[in-house]
Amino acid sequence: MRTLLIAAAIAAALPCAALAQVLGQVGGVSITLQQVVAADPAAAKDKAVREKVLLTLINRQAVLNTAERAGISDSPEYKRALKQAGEDIMIRLMAKQFIASHPPSDKEISEAYQKLVKAVAPEQYRLREITTESYKAAAAAIAEIKGGKSFSIIAAETSQDARTAAIGGETGWIAASQLVAPVLKAVRSLKVGEVTGPVAVPKGFVVLQLLGKRPTPKPALDQIKPQLTAAVQRQQWNSYVLKLRSKQGAHLVIPLPGK
Repeated sequence: MRTLLIAAAIAAALPCAALAQVLGQVGGVSITLQQVVAADPAAAKDKAVREKVLLTLINRQAVLNTAERAGISDSPEYKRALKQAGEDIMIRLMAKQFIASHPPSDKEISEAYQKLVKAVAPEQYRLREITTESYKAAAAAIAEIKGGKSFSIIAAETSQDARTAAIGGETGWIAASQLVAPVLKAVRSLKVGEVTGPVAVPKGFVVLQLLGKRPTPKPALDQIKPQLTAAVQRQQWNSYVLKLRSKQGAHLVIPLPGK
């Protein structure tokens, strides 16, 4: 929509004669400056863009001319596709019209927000980790930690995960849902400060230290209001479609095949 408005503004600023100027022809069909600018408003002032768009339109028209001569527009496949495209456009416009005329209320947005925050993962964990390729290397790291060597130093020196090794193995806060099952199981059994491992993971083995745990912070309503609004609108549209279906007596004429 924004591109169309820009193109319209540019068209209004240019003389009609300039817009009508023919920039190219293919198979007897002319391509004007107006068509080029409509395809890309930047073409009005940028010669390189203008040439690129013009060549694209020429290629497109060459294919269209050939398709017309081949009778594609009279083929059953074309007619079916055209009918389907038209129906899809009508459905999209109908949905757009319905959504525009049924803005969600503050109450509906608030209810959607409360439902969302209740579904947020219950905990987040802050960890240190040492990633190794073998069980033996992970066990050696644990032995060094038990011997008094700093977890952070060992992580920086030996961890295979360059992303966390550079900061002493720290992961930052991670939601429970983001941890692979073996790691989550191990972490849940730890108290803050404790170390565990080796824990088998898809890329090898890890040694873990729990630095902290907390409930997942709830996002502020204002932060996610646009997403909530869109979700409520989709729900309203789906409910409306179900009502239309019921009102129009939708039913199966025969049972569906298969089990």
